Amino acid sequence: MRFPRLLESGRIWSLMQVSMLTLAQGMAAAATAFATRGLFEALQSGQALPLGLLALLSGAGLIIAGTRVAARRAGERLGQRFALAIRLALLEHAAGMPASAVADRRSGYMSLRFVGDMTAFRNWPGLGLPRLIAGAVMIPSACLVLWLLDPAFALAAAPILGLTVGILAWAGPRLAPYHFRLRAHRARIAADMAERMPLAPDLDRLGQRPAELRNLRRRTNQMIRAGLARLTFAESLKALPDAAAGLGAAAILMAGASTGADTGSIAGALAALGLVLSPMRDLASVWNIRAAYLTAREKCRAALNRPQRALYEQMVKLPKGAVSVMIRDLPLRTGKPLSFDLPAGTRLTLPCSAEAADHVFSTLCGLENVAPARIMLSGFCLTDLSRGSLRRGVQRLSATPVVLRGSLRRNLALGLTRTPEDARLIRACGKAGLAPLLDRIGGLDGIISEGGRNLSSAERCALSLARLLLGKPQLILIDTALWLLSEDAQIALSAFERKSGATVLLHPALHSLSPADASAIARDKSPASEAHSSPPPERATRSRAHSAK
Repeated sequence: MRFPRLLESGRIWSLMQVSMLTLAQGMAAAATAFATRGLFEALQSGQALPLGLLALLSGAGLIIAGTRVAARRAGERLGQRFALAIRLALLEHAAGMPASAVADRRSGYMSLRFVGDMTAFRNWPGLGLPRLIAGAVMIPSACLVLWLLDPAFALAAAPILGLTVGILAWAGPRLAPYHFRLRAHRARIAADMAERMPLAPDLDRLGQRPAELRNLRRRTNQMIRAGLARLTFAESLKALPDAAAGLGAAAILMAGASTGADTGSIAGALAALGLVLSPMRDLASVWNIRAAYLTAREKCRAALNRPQRALYEQMVKLPKGAVSVMIRDLPLRTGKPLSFDLPAGTRLTLPCSAEAADHVFSTLCGLENVAPARIMLSGFCLTDLSRGSLRRGVQRLSATPVVLRGSLRRNLALGLTRTPEDARLIRACGKAGLAPLLDRIGGLDGIISEGGRNLSSAERCALSLARLLLGKPQLILIDTALWLLSEDAQIALSAFERKSGATVLLHPALHSLSPADASAIARDKSPASEAHSSPPPERATRSRAHSAK
């Protein structure tokens, strides 16, 4: 997926609006210089101050102030729309990546893309480009005004302004390596903190607290040094316009003295030079903003170049009823390819190792890359099926279902085309064993915390079962979450299997692990701490016997 272009999707009109507003500022600045000259001439000759020139000076100031605010608003709107386009591209790209590839990324990877780099993406079109345009308009305008006031003023000040701009243009691009180094240090610290903060008590128990504190201090000191180096370079560039302003003012005074220019013309020239000082300072900061943008853009492009899943190619819909499954030479990490046939409406334990089963289940759900014709569902390639058909047709009973912060109602309806009525949701919760959760959080409107942290492993499994009961699956994948369900919930699942007639594929660990082992696996995969204990041995034994039946 390509990196979004800055001036597409109508954003070029926002940039044109910024340009027009900046041009209005330049014209107002010129009017200010000429009004200042006229007023000084009136003062020097002892005449009354012309009201027209006073009005022109006041109006020009108001125009400069108003257009500056309007240009800043237009630039901010442009920057925010550009940042939105990048967020959408990143989210869409991540949604198309294999689930294992997303899981392999460091914990700070996505947050840095969506939060840390967005400031740089927003600032370049929102601040950088408007300031660049302002410099391109205001600096030549000031030179033109100086020439109109007296050519000697322009000849004296223009070389100084030109030399300053040249130095900025030469030195500015050299800021980029400083930003690369600083960003790398920040990214490392953010990723380490995101990984270690949830584990801080366990790291302390293992005696790792002193070592982790030392590493944090060391990496932070490295980041500080990189930040100070970048800041010194950037602030040195920003200081150049101040030095140029002093030299330019001295040059104008010397030129006025040598040519015998009147006081009004000299005052107007100094006013024009003063109005260009702010755009020159902004021009110095443009390179700092540009360097940050280029650094973020390179990292974003690398993220957008990661491979996608090859799915939904023909948008085929599965036929109604249970599906048959045919897998031919599916590569596994164990090195031995998997092949088997599962007739429609039958039940089979997955013929592979427990380690490979999760990958197979994830692949059947469309979350991993798979070559065409490796997996056939009712005679259709898995990669050819439509997104909706695959989502509705293949459903998994999992100990780690997708859980988003929000109401229980919202989480129950994830993956459904329409949210069922509350009565149906409550019935599904009762069958799945979620009645205690309904009481604990206050019903369907009760809030599930981020990642389901306020749910136990058993409740997450029951939530997965409730979604299954609310859907119309044609192929049901059952993993070790089965051991964490209550006996009544397992009975409800068996009844649902018979009623739906769906094809059922079982995780091989269901026949090789004890309930306690399965519960431990679920806890290891869970993002939250446990609120409930594993099922008691006697219930687990009855559940295993019922599953065998």
